[in-house]
Amino acid sequence: MSSKKYFSYLDDFVDQPNWQQLHAEICHGIAISQWHKRFVSSGVVEKYRHREITPYLMNVEHNLDSTALKYFQSLSDTDQRIKFLNAYGPIPHPFWVIYLRNNRRIERTGILNKSVGADCQWTADSENFPNLVEFIKSMPFAEIGRVIIFMTESNNSTLPHFDDIKRYVRPSDDFVWFTTKSNSKKIFVYDEVADQKFYPDHDKKFIWFDEMNYHGTDPVDHFSFSIRIDGKFIPEIKDQLMK
Repeated sequence: MSSKKYFSYLDDFVDQPNWQQLHAEICHGIAISQWHKRFVSSGVVEKYRHREITPYLMNVEHNLDSTALKYFQSLSDTDQRIKFLNAYGPIPHPFWVIYLRNNRRIERTGILNKSVGADCQWTADSENFPNLVEFIKSMPFAEIGRVIIFMTESNNSTLPHFDDIKRYVRPSDDFVWFTTKSNSKKIFVYDEVADQKFYPDHDKKFIWFDEMNYHGTDPVDHFSFSIRIDGKFIPEIKDQLMK
């Protein structure tokens, strides 16, 4: 077993919510909010890349026949094109997202300023999650950046990946990852040297890890979701987490 610390936990710094009420509200909000398709990551582990949609999309003219390509090229945005490919063939792209708080784009990926509060604003869909929003505001952030609900379809995984344009060009952002659907979404950090997945403590709810480490989720046999809040931790909290 590796002695390396893959996860830090914020359970001691976050007030426990009414889990039953919060879970029911989030499920209701998911039902009435707008879902988006987005790319898995900036960097998928090489051994898994054949199972991810980005390489397929980059070579789409060679992967579709002329009839399908004509329909594909008529679509107006990335969401529509991913949906088309997902429907047309066995091209895995298992997750959707709901933006509760979104950042203005200063570059194509939207990664570089996702933790900057001044660059982010609450969306119309955030109004579907009033108790969740208040709970997020009570967390130990000096500023709140992007807030996303990730939703994963049954029997699908999120491939091991890291979250930046280039790995380690900057430190990992501060964030909290959690889910109200307990024992459901199985998040892991993947150590490419050991070729091994590492999982958080099963009794911890609020998780942080270095997003420059490869990470992903294992498949489960039902729809699952998680919430990620990017931002800047209160300095004294960050000092304790990084020990």
